[in-house]
Amino acid sequence: MQIILARRPRLGHRPAGSAAGGRCCRLANGRAAPYRQPMRPIDDLAYGAFRALILICRRLPAGVSLAVWRALGWLAGNVLRLRRGVVDRQLASCYPDRSSRERTRLASGVYDHLARTMAELLGPATPDGAAAVRVQPGWEAVDLALASGRGAIIASAHLGNFELGGRVLAARYRLLDVVKPMRNRRFDGWLQAERRRHGIGTVTVDGAAPAVLAHLRGGGLVSLLLDQDAGAGGIRLPFLGREASAWPGAARFSLQTGCPVIPMGIIRQPDGSHVLHVGPVLDPAGRRSDEQGIRLYAAEISLAVEAWIRLAPEQWFWVHRRWKEVERSGRRS
Repeated sequence: MQIILARRPRLGHRPAGSAAGGRCCRLANGRAAPYRQPMRPIDDLAYGAFRALILICRRLPAGVSLAVWRALGWLAGNVLRLRRGVVDRQLASCYPDRSSRERTRLASGVYDHLARTMAELLGPATPDGAAAVRVQPGWEAVDLALASGRGAIIASAHLGNFELGGRVLAARYRLLDVVKPMRNRRFDGWLQAERRRHGIGTVTVDGAAPAVLAHLRGGGLVSLLLDQDAGAGGIRLPFLGREASAWPGAARFSLQTGCPVIPMGIIRQPDGSHVLHVGPVLDPAGRRSDEQGIRLYAAEISLAVEAWIRLAPEQWFWVHRRWKEVERSGRRS
């Protein structure tokens, strides 16, 4: 076990902000499909309110800021019921053996977790790395994987304070994060700027392949969050007991480059600290690279990521419609 208390020098090749890292991102963004959803007046208002809330909470004592965010989380989940129908339906489908009362507690925990995450990321400013994150069992598996020069893929999910997890990785390694743009361009621009400020290189998922391959071949670390609905272009894999449309990118990139895949999950503890779980490492050696081989490898990666979610289901992003494509295709049938 290791505890991260301060920023460490990045290992391996040049940092994400270097010419090499910038070239990767420019290459991918140059080929990415533009994000053309129009901004609505309500989107500008929402962003303005969000920035005002940040300014207020950063001037409050940490405990008061946390209380404000938790109150907002309770309001969103229990009064305004923002996406609460989505959360309740998905919990009922994935945990049919739990009582209605247990699922209600779990749903409330989902909103409280989101509020705590916002408080940690947007509350009173603290120096980089000031939040202690325990790494279990340690960084050895990542260091060993990168020592081969082929890079490595981090397979993770929208679990725990995943933004904090990315910051911890970027403090030590040259990290490229493959992201899906948010519909609200102002929110998205702010979030990408925050990631860059913490040393995280980003590239949009559409057209990301050239940047990902260049980053891996340069010995870097690529982060993929594999728990979002992949739409009609995905492959069908089991996820939390239900068939879902999944991205096969981690398996494809790993087989194409020979780099390993390292499942990770960061989970908040009852005392407010965080544990970043690392491994076990999945190696592409000896695996088939045909479509069936890719499907089997992707299923193994997904199962490893799912194991972290099952440790703390209330800390997963249930507000996302994970099974949307399968449900849609079922209705069409």
